Amino acid sequence: MAASEPVSERVRILGTISRLLSYPDQHYVSLAELLYVLLQSELPEAARGIAEFGRFAEQCGPYELEETFTRTFDVNPACALEVGWHLFGEDYVRGQFLVRMREELSRYEIPESSELPDHLTHVLAVLAAMPDDEARRLAHACVFPALTKMHRALDSMESPYRHLIRALVLVLEQFHGPAEPWSEEDLLMPSKQHSMDRRRGDTHPGQNGPRPPGLGDPLRAYPLPGGTFSMPTGGGCGGGPEFVPLQMNYSLRRKT
Repeated sequence: MAASEPVSERVRILGTISRLLSYPDQHYVSLAELLYVLLQSELPEAARGIAEFGRFAEQCGPYELEETFTRTFDVNPACALEVGWHLFGEDYVRGQFLVRMREELSRYEIPESSELPDHLTHVLAVLAAMPDDEARRLAHACVFPALTKMHRALDSMESPYRHLIRALVLVLEQFHGPAEPWSEEDLLMPSKQHSMDRRRGDTHPGQNGPRPPGLGDPLRAYPLPGGTFSMPTGGGCGGGPEFVPLQMNYSLRRKT
């Protein structure tokens, strides 16, 4: 039997962060410690933040940690873990991004969980499996903009999870190059009129309004496999794109 290939640093780090962005279990503190070890030599700034996050996790009892996770991510849209939500909000075209992520999960034989295909845990698994050039394109077109908005919201709340998201940004920048800077205007959700105007053409690049140089509409920068961006027109079922429900999971999770 051939020896299995060693797990890459990118897979180990992104896999550990993904587990820390999942509902807490009995391994949570150990995972934070592991992430600190993985980061301390190459990314000391990220490691310092993870040390702060680990201290928080150690001080919490299991129930308090679960409640904190739920309050932070499940009932707070500004901190939601769904990447497509931060890119498109409730806009109809988010369905195309969900389809794209489901295609990528299937392509790399990554099993779906109960979360939507654009949940950050799914997206990180895809990034870890992709060739470097494709992973870089997905990171810059879609993941960095979402993480920027998430970190801003977590930082304003002084949430301990801000350290984890900041560490993720630094990790992705190490693997895929620095993210483009965002201004305050870039971080604002658009008005309904802005969203309607965007449907008329290419003058408004994406739901989140103006983007920094080099960042266009995520669906154009990261299109469906073998296709191009297109808005759904009219009714009918035959030959049209698949759409995935946009509902986010805001239910309070409790262990039984």
